[in-house]
Amino acid sequence: LGDYHDLFMQEAEEYVENLNNRLLDLDKDREDKENITEIFRIAHSIKGSAAFVGLNELSTLAHRMENLLQLIRDGKMEVTDEVMDILFECFDHIKLVIDQVSNGE
Repeated sequence: LGDYHDLFMQEAEEYVENLNNRLLDLDKDREDKENITEIFRIAHSIKGSAAFVGLNELSTLAHRMENLLQLIRDGKMEVTDEVMDILFECFDHIKLVIDQVSNGE
């Protein structure tokens, strides 16, 4: 990460906090299009930031999450329990990687 470590960590921690809150909100109201768009935006931001600092696997995961959210936004998929499980699993992996980077791993 080099010189960008602190900037990446600051942004990443904000993304994780916002993503967690938005996913919890989505689990309560699965029809909230504005929230779905915001979750998509967060995934997109994580994808770009991770790619910029060379965390390619994290970028790929965020991209796949973004693809799933695009299907939902386009009305091609509904937010089911299974979809929520996948989104929360993506969140858990994103948080894990960011925590590892924070710890110098």
